[in-house]
Amino acid sequence: MVKKKVLFLHQNFPGQYKHLAKILMNKNNYELHSLSLGSDNTSSVENLKKAYKGITHHKYLITNINAKNVNRLAVEFETKMIRAETVLRKSLEMKENGFNPDLLIIHPGWGEGFLLKEVWPRAKIINYFEFFYNTKDSDVDFDLSESNHPNYDIELKTKLVARNAPFLSACNQSDIMIAPTNFQKSTAPIEYRNKIKVIHDGIDTNALKSNPHSNINLSRKKNDGSIEKINLTKKDKIIAFVNRNLEPYRGYHIFMRSLPSIIKEHPDAYILIIGGDGVSYGARPKKGSYKDIYYNEIKNKIPKENRIKFLGFVDYQVLLSVFDIASVHIYLSYPFVLSWSMLESMSLGGLVLGSKTPPVEEVIKHKKNGLLVDFFDHKTISSTVIDILNNPNSYSGIRKEARKTVVEKYDLYKKAIPRQLEIIESLLNEK
Repeated sequence: MVKKKVLFLHQNFPGQYKHLAKILMNKNNYELHSLSLGSDNTSSVENLKKAYKGITHHKYLITNINAKNVNRLAVEFETKMIRAETVLRKSLEMKENGFNPDLLIIHPGWGEGFLLKEVWPRAKIINYFEFFYNTKDSDVDFDLSESNHPNYDIELKTKLVARNAPFLSACNQSDIMIAPTNFQKSTAPIEYRNKIKVIHDGIDTNALKSNPHSNINLSRKKNDGSIEKINLTKKDKIIAFVNRNLEPYRGYHIFMRSLPSIIKEHPDAYILIIGGDGVSYGARPKKGSYKDIYYNEIKNKIPKENRIKFLGFVDYQVLLSVFDIASVHIYLSYPFVLSWSMLESMSLGGLVLGSKTPPVEEVIKHKKNGLLVDFFDHKTISSTVIDILNNPNSYSGIRKEARKTVVEKYDLYKKAIPRQLEIIESLLNEK
């Protein structure tokens, strides 16, 4: 049997392909390779070899830097082209050593796959379609009231148009693209949408089940200077807010404005905030961090002794425990990429209070499998959370429906992987 050769290209492999790669690894009809950023002599290679034993791992190393005085619209493009050329050279080396893939599975976000059609013109290409930047009725003009939002002017618009250029090339080269949600697909130019299949990365609902014994341990400094150990369980009042970084794109500012009223009514509630103080999306604040800017906005409206806990980045199992024990998980987002965290919380039977924005509304139906509120309406967020804490049993049916939604539509092994495999096999079987 001749094995089909598949190359995963992702700067931080496995990235979105951690499950798919392992499934393909256990099939006898594929020869798998990965190409990612780094050195062949780093510990990351050894870690990959342990986790993905059936895959041959290749690394590329960037040695060039951006030139000085590059046009502002070309800086990001040049960065991606430096990476594209580096990957090109590594790919030519791989070809000289006899490697010719039948299929390239690429995340195009960093420009790595830009030139690979010139190396392997007969290879089929599946690109990951994450997001296409639009300049109107999109994430960038959604929240213009915030002082820290970049000016919505011609400078920003033209920067976004330039940012899309390498991605348009990926759209042209793709045989098929895969987008996690219908909303993300809808951001694409209409002429490319027929190439895009909507398949979520998948949630392992077998692993993400509610555990009646879930708990987390915290500590707090008391007025006398002593340290008190706290063990939180489902019996406690817990409000969860989780982002990679605490920033406006994920509604951190709106969430913080909802807290004074909640704390006034429920001073015994714990507010567990998970995320860093950097910026993942959008512009950086002119000074300081968003975390501090919006906490400082409310700190004089809440008691000095409060139960707001900034946990920073936490271990994945701690994150899941927080979702599991939370009385409510508040998830707000601009019209942007949907976070895995919302679906993971729902898989655990979490009660999600989400924003009425397209990526969230695609999943959550109000009062059926979750709750929806206008993104900017911090007063309604407050009153809804207060009611949840007053009447937790009234929302048990919504929790059950939340898990049911994820199991039926987003399950990793019953929905996501089978559809991904179907696309891969159909492409490789084309004559």
